Amino acid sequence: MTIIAACVITLKKPPTYRLAKDGTMPVWSAFGMSGTDALGITAFKTLAEELDALHLGEGDAVTVTGTLSLNTWEDKAGNQHSGMKLIASKAEPVTPPAPKRGGS
Repeated sequence: MTIIAACVITLKKPPTYRLAKDGTMPVWSAFGMSGTDALGITAFKTLAEELDALHLGEGDAVTVTGTLSLNTWEDKAGNQHSGMKLIASKAEPVTPPAPKRGGS
């Protein structure tokens, strides 16, 4: 089953940008919150390059659309963890509104 999701994510730490293990594909990874839910985000190829060029950091907000899945992993101590992961097909930074000019 494929679940398509769209949400606004507030980044909880700076994202990372790297090449895949085989060195052929750019990968952009981030972790953030959507409401009260934690969510990992991963983008590949051109989208990864575009997101890296934005120099996003902790506290920045991003709108993301993609495929939602359950991610499970084991830490170095052997403990099992799970969390939601969104493989991005589209992502854009949320631009804060321009400050309003006060009139007297």
